[in-house]
Amino acid sequence: MNNLKVTNNSILYRVRESAIRTRKIYLILIVGLFFSNYAPVSALSIFAHVPEKYTDIIAGERIYFEVEVQYPENPRRKDLILEYEVKDSEEKLVAQLKTLKAIKTQITFVDFIKIPEDAVEGLHTINVKVKDYESLSEEVSTSFQVVGDSEGQIMVYFLILFGVIVLIGILIIVVIFIRGGKR
Repeated sequence: MNNLKVTNNSILYRVRESAIRTRKIYLILIVGLFFSNYAPVSALSIFAHVPEKYTDIIAGERIYFEVEVQYPENPRRKDLILEYEVKDSEEKLVAQLKTLKAIKTQITFVDFIKIPEDAVEGLHTINVKVKDYESLSEEVSTSFQVVGDSEGQIMVYFLILFGVIVLIGILIIVVIFIRGGKR
């Protein structure tokens, strides 16, 4: 009977040790999985939008756009660098601008960048990149169209009309002189 007690105790001891080892292994696996899947995630989010009034602009004008930055986990005021890049449909850099804004948890503002007069017509993209002086960085983009200069076309039509009026005036004066000389 003593032999049976010793066997039961040793079986219970082995089961208990096995359960403890299994728990340790599971704990190590859970901690390992937690840290292996851990990637620093930023709560910074940015949005950019071109108002409808400025979706079609003429080269040489300013493009106005809205930027919203949300940084809810920021407990105090922080300086963020905003970089704006305008690229054409061929990814050629057309214009760029850097600015510094102070933010606490969120900010919404309207900003602008001047499009050069030699910008080609077509679809253009504004890339807005927000970063700090450390590792924080987010980027978003929005697009707009650069269209032909309608004022330039109006000026051409005006010059053509003016030329026709001057030509008709010269013809009238010539006809008057010719008829006046025959009398």
